Amino acid sequence: MGALGQYIESAGVATTQISLIREHTEAISPPRALWVPFMLGRPFGVPNDAAFQERVLIAVLRLLEAPAGPVLVDYPEDAPESDDSVTGRVCPVSFRGSVDDDLGASLAREIEELMPWYDLARNRRGRTTVGLSGVTIEDAACALGSFLRQNTIAVFHGLSAGATLKLICEDIRAYYHEAAAARPGTPDAAGIQNWFWRQTTAGHAFLELHKACLESADESLRQLCATSLVPRTVLREMTKT
Repeated sequence: MGALGQYIESAGVATTQISLIREHTEAISPPRALWVPFMLGRPFGVPNDAAFQERVLIAVLRLLEAPAGPVLVDYPEDAPESDDSVTGRVCPVSFRGSVDDDLGASLAREIEELMPWYDLARNRRGRTTVGLSGVTIEDAACALGSFLRQNTIAVFHGLSAGATLKLICEDIRAYYHEAAAARPGTPDAAGIQNWFWRQTTAGHAFLELHKACLESADESLRQLCATSLVPRTVLREMTKT
């Protein structure tokens, strides 16, 4: 939208926009933008709060008073809480699909939704811990989904099935944790863990993988689920619920 705004302004029409990721807007430098500290997908805050939405709309329209840009202004208010808000999570979107959804397909969609936050985290830190498997995060998700459907996996050269899945799962877990850390605020380790295991398709897929590995005749898969796949504290908590 920022690039489109520059194009429209070249024709003599003033433009303004709302930004949800400030760093992206800084890089594009649109003519006028209002950054809002709200969750992705909700540029005007929460649903059914017309007064708050009107204040946001007025703020973004007032940027048109600036004769030239680039202008980037921070909106001073946080969004009020609502009944369907994600208060307490470390990621501003909820992903879990229906129970009948294919886990591999749901995981792929979830990873795509998280991409802006992961990119933001990687740009901020200048590095990433994702990549141990040597495949893209999309291919890692595809491999995990394929194993959950067919109970087989194309192993990496010289590695067992368990070692291959371990690298894939470590990349997926790192991707989610880095993306979660990029949201506004300062999420703690407990909050990230709660979100990952209770609110994401990835956490659900890991738990399903744990069950499959327990029942497998492959020693490397049983070893994976016994050591590093799901923390024991998480298993205990999920069993209670």
